[in-house]
Amino acid sequence: MRTGLLIAAICCLIGVVATSAADVPAAASTNPLDARVRGELAGFTTWLQRNHVQGYIGEVGWPDGTDAASWNAIASDWFSDADAAGLWVTGWASGEWWGSSYRLSIYDDNASPYNAVNTANPQASVFEQHPSSGSYLRGVNDNGGEFGGVPTSEATSSFSNKNPGSYGSAYHYDSQATFDFLAARGVKIVRLPFRWERVQPSLAGGLDPAEVSRIKGAVDRAHAAGLGVILDMHNYGAYYLSDGTQGVRRAVGSRRVPIKTFARTWGLLSKSFKNYPGVIGYGLMNEPTGLRSTKRRSAAKVWEKASQRALTAIRRSGDGQLVMVPGYNWSGVQVWAKTHPKSWIHDPAHNFRYEAHHYWDSNNSGDYASYAEEVAKAALKGF
Repeated sequence: MRTGLLIAAICCLIGVVATSAADVPAAASTNPLDARVRGELAGFTTWLQRNHVQGYIGEVGWPDGTDAASWNAIASDWFSDADAAGLWVTGWASGEWWGSSYRLSIYDDNASPYNAVNTANPQASVFEQHPSSGSYLRGVNDNGGEFGGVPTSEATSSFSNKNPGSYGSAYHYDSQATFDFLAARGVKIVRLPFRWERVQPSLAGGLDPAEVSRIKGAVDRAHAAGLGVILDMHNYGAYYLSDGTQGVRRAVGSRRVPIKTFARTWGLLSKSFKNYPGVIGYGLMNEPTGLRSTKRRSAAKVWEKASQRALTAIRRSGDGQLVMVPGYNWSGVQVWAKTHPKSWIHDPAHNFRYEAHHYWDSNNSGDYASYAEEVAKAALKGF
């Protein structure tokens, strides 16, 4: 009960702070949520500097709605720090199939789902005030290609390599009109998610020509609009392998999906997309998690080995493309330095960036409570 009273008292105080947040210089902000968020980002950028490597925020997003102005004030501070650190950033999210109800949409279809993206939401004002420069690129996640799959890390699912869902009903890649709209708003890059199970239905086999063609079609449309594309394997560190009745999550590094299989897949993807117009980078894996530790390696070390092997496979195909290497444990900036004490990638092409994600709610999941509640939780954590 005492905790509840304290939260209520802090929420009352936050009501005063939030109204003037935009007027407080970033360096002088006393907002505990703003301080925590910026501190988390600083932990990642400091790690990058210490290891003499470059970084990329593959996902960052915050809600619109009644708290939009307060969230945007924090976002302005966050982007100022990202600018100073020279970070590439793709915001979460955009795409035709979000409709108008998803709170984290930067750009969406405000008329009805399944039409072209045509609306800038409140978050867009911050993104557009911090555009690409000669030092870094900025853009958005263009979602749809990963839809209809398992969202995170469930042990089993009806989704699998044998039941990946039908194109056009379970998942989708956006239209030319959407990419044209994004480009007109100043977007320079899109992170384009796809599912491993769809692009390679048999781990022992090659890539599916139809799915490769669909991905290339989306890249062609983005390229025609003047956008660069980062191809994102959106699989959370695993492959859903059918056991005949359902999909079973098989983590990278497990007996059924060994590291060499993951590396082989990226070798095949590289051969399909090497020098393909419009592709400017490969995202090895969205938010790897749930890997198994071994007697010799922690789960994070297993991921480090897997990501190195995947990058090596790309380079062995003669591909010098930029590679985005995510961190283990959901790629969260808040745990990055603890999860990975030092840089682990060795790249003969010297063309990679470490990819982190950053959501600002209390558990960094993107499932935001109200602004006042999140500030209260940040204040309690500080106490």
